[in-house]
Amino acid sequence: MTTVFEYSQRNILVIPQALYAMKDITAMLVHGDSGIFYKDLTHDLVDIEFYTNIPCLIYIESGVETITTSNNITYEIPAETAIFLPQGINLHSDYVKTTKNLKAYLVFFTEDVITDFINAVKINDITTTYQAELTKVQCGSLIQTYFHSIQLLKQQGVISTALVRIKLLELLHLLNLYNEELPQALLYSRLITNSPKRNLTRLLNNSDILKLTINDLANLSGRSNSTFTREFKVAYGITPKKWLQSKRLTRAKELLMNTELTVTHIAVDLGYENISHFIKTFKDKYKITPKQFRQHT
Repeated sequence: MTTVFEYSQRNILVIPQALYAMKDITAMLVHGDSGIFYKDLTHDLVDIEFYTNIPCLIYIESGVETITTSNNITYEIPAETAIFLPQGINLHSDYVKTTKNLKAYLVFFTEDVITDFINAVKINDITTTYQAELTKVQCGSLIQTYFHSIQLLKQQGVISTALVRIKLLELLHLLNLYNEELPQALLYSRLITNSPKRNLTRLLNNSDILKLTINDLANLSGRSNSTFTREFKVAYGITPKKWLQSKRLTRAKELLMNTELTVTHIAVDLGYENISHFIKTFKDKYKITPKQFRQHT
């Protein structure tokens, strides 16, 4: 088994499936895709990319977690706060330990549980004003007591399909007492569920993407080419093609100065299939060839 930190260094964390292989995650009350997990993290987690296949609620017991959406909106979640995450969106999590471990519950709700809850509270339509991507709930003693009951059930080894369902419905009804927009969030999550869009800023900060094509970047970001280009120009003020060329040439300068890699190796590493084209592009920008640049540094 591995830790969340170790796994996330090389992989996007897909939950809940990946949680079963984590030694700092405990399955508390789980049946099928529904259930409750508990995480107790001792290691700083920075820029952890994750994706939930099932609508998920995170409740922070201690510590502070920060979640950033694909639209670069940041939510800080302190202790005794919950946040609802719809399925089908790509997110980033950050946690830096100060004095306490990050201790939190992750609760996954299958569609039948959500439907039962929505029918019970008699909400059929989303209000025109509700458009929150994630929904925070400031909790109190009722939620603390609820999760204490989950710990007791775990200690007793009590589990059944019916019990898991009842406890998940109980949690939704309790959370609704603290935030009456929760049913709206659950309904809204059905509308925005689609192929996960990744956070452009965080994706493009990775130097490994410089060797990719614009089409590759669009696919990797979870967007069509036209949507990718449009959102990119809004975020960066230039076209993806110009941005990528500028970043490649800046990286080429760094490699020429700080490594002994050949010009050919650098060109291939940065996605240039034609070495002559790389040399010409470099000279057009810096008025000097890569070889001459290295000789003068």
